[in-house]
Amino acid sequence: VVSAGPWSCAAEDWFQGAVELPMEGIKSTSIVWKQPQELETVDATALFCGEDQRYQTHLEVYPRPDGTIYICGIGGSDYISKDELKQGAFREVCTANDARVSAATQSFQSMSSIYGKVGELDRTQACMRPCPPDAMPYMGPIPSFEGAYINAGHNCWGIAWAPACGKVMAELVLDGQAKSVNIEPFHPARFTERVSGGRGRKRRGTNVGEQW
Repeated sequence: VVSAGPWSCAAEDWFQGAVELPMEGIKSTSIVWKQPQELETVDATALFCGEDQRYQTHLEVYPRPDGTIYICGIGGSDYISKDELKQGAFREVCTANDARVSAATQSFQSMSSIYGKVGELDRTQACMRPCPPDAMPYMGPIPSFEGAYINAGHNCWGIAWAPACGKVMAELVLDGQAKSVNIEPFHPARFTERVSGGRGRKRRGTNVGEQW
């Protein structure tokens, strides 16, 4: 099962053109705030902020049970091409954009009297979101290859969808078909050039075996 986030597009080469997997990586910065000593507890209310034109942010603020606050929606993401991803761009090291850290920090501190005065960052980080052009993941078998599957391209929803995706992939591997979810819209070969005519199966116009 190929499940390597945005770098899953490298499977195009592994499976000799059986699938085309257009993919763009979106490198996005996020920050985490420490719980101020002045606060016994942190309000558990999540915030979804509008566009802050001063800093070009649209913050999403998520308090965590440990008292820290995770913030994304920082804006200014970097867009990484499929060719760059196939070469391993940011696969080993994916660091935060310092300029966006500064912008998000100023935007958040302007909203909070406490964090504006005594707020301290716990860490800065970045992730690479896997984005197919139609905003739908690749889920299903690799055509013409027995026992090969892909589950990738879920953008920022991978964690939320993980239980359902894991169940579906288990069904494919163990039972040969997905039973709990209709995954046809997510077919891995939906962008693959289809060649008709002639005898037997074809992959990009090349014969790859007879159908018996």
